[in-house]
Amino acid sequence: MDWYKEETPMKGTNFSRREFLRTSSLLVSGLALSACVVATPAPSDTEAMAGDAAPSVMTFAWWGSPHEKDTVVNMLDAFTEATGIPNEKHHVPVGDYMNNMQARAAANTLPDVFYLQTPFLVAWAQKAVIKDLTDRHASDPEADIEQIVEVNRFMIGNRVFGTGACTEPYMMFFNRKIFDERGVDHPPATVEEAWAWDDFIAVAKQVTIDENGNSALDAGFDAENIQTYGVDLPRWGGSWRVYSPGLWQQGSEVYSEDENTFFPDQDIAADVLQKTADTYVQHKVTASPEFLGQVGMSSIQLMENDRLAMFLTGNWSLEALSHTDIDYGEAVVPIMGPHYTVWAPSEAIGVSEQTADIDSAWALYKWVVFGEGSLALSRTGLWQPQREDLLLTEEGRAKWMTEGVHTQDHITAGCIPAVYNSRRMPLRLGHSEVEGRLLGPALGPVYTGETTAQEALDSVLPEINGFLAENPNWKPS
Repeated sequence: MDWYKEETPMKGTNFSRREFLRTSSLLVSGLALSACVVATPAPSDTEAMAGDAAPSVMTFAWWGSPHEKDTVVNMLDAFTEATGIPNEKHHVPVGDYMNNMQARAAANTLPDVFYLQTPFLVAWAQKAVIKDLTDRHASDPEADIEQIVEVNRFMIGNRVFGTGACTEPYMMFFNRKIFDERGVDHPPATVEEAWAWDDFIAVAKQVTIDENGNSALDAGFDAENIQTYGVDLPRWGGSWRVYSPGLWQQGSEVYSEDENTFFPDQDIAADVLQKTADTYVQHKVTASPEFLGQVGMSSIQLMENDRLAMFLTGNWSLEALSHTDIDYGEAVVPIMGPHYTVWAPSEAIGVSEQTADIDSAWALYKWVVFGEGSLALSRTGLWQPQREDLLLTEEGRAKWMTEGVHTQDHITAGCIPAVYNSRRMPLRLGHSEVEGRLLGPALGPVYTGETTAQEALDSVLPEINGFLAENPNWKPS
């Protein structure tokens, strides 16, 4: 059997991008910032275009690493070569991106097609900044929304306002060397074998080692002088990536059904947040903020220096891992309840309501969303495809899974959960303000052990729910 092949299981009953860099600039409008703009001329032969009129120049905006920039440029060049539709490329640094886009929206100069950070999607749909694409998807057999994994169908009510660009599932990476040297079994790579939270903590203690070689389970363990930490995982601020998997796994939600109550099951939310904080506060299997500040290393650098055994993060870390000497494995994340449910979305791809040529814009949108020009990003591990056939079939996976980047376990730890076991952040007006202005500051002392999760929620939830009452969500009529 080829290394990338494996049988796909029957679809289960669980619901189905990179941790975006949220800065204060995302919450307010800002001045337009300069972007890299490169024009691509149309080829001389434009017979593919209907009629004699010259095709409109399509603009596309995105953020991303230098590699992502180069790959998107190549994808857009291929679009022009194939269709005869010229394009302009606008690459903007992520920290400047939404300020730039908001200024363009105000000046009526939005790109035709663009990345859109998810927290803005509802407001931009409500204000008709982005197009409702429902009818286009329904009438175009080349753009059947059902081809896209459910988590990346950006729907408000029953209306489609875009899709993602890729899937980036929450998963585990681990240092095989550390596990093997301690004689500890490798983490499981299938949903069915996912560790329960308590079992995960027990294993994390086995691979948390002090400078004398004692594990966190040994009586002589020195928690003040830890050489290797068991795990790193999302545990700072109020980001939904910290708490949402634990809520979903226990059958709870971020919002009530009417979306006016945050953490409707407060006891479950407190449990999830306290368990996460206790990885440091009680169990000492994660590093303190002070340690991380002193060593000045990323999680991957810690793992490369044998100072970290496990790392819970998104699929995007594969690109950096593959450029190290780490003998890494891929696994599913531990669960806090009976349902294996994780996050796996990308940010949105939208079409501007201001576009002067919807047919050309639609052609570009389809090229980005449904085409295979972006598979170069999946081959590096930075992205993972969002079309189900590219995730679930041997033929599809052969187009992008890369030996030396993806392990064979990526199929069960990354591909399958992205289709069957994934959800995304709530599409709720004001959610970013809930996280950044209210929840995040309240949870800071929880992560350091200065207060409990229950006490923090008792203090902040009335304010959050008051804010939600004053700022109801929006649904299209």
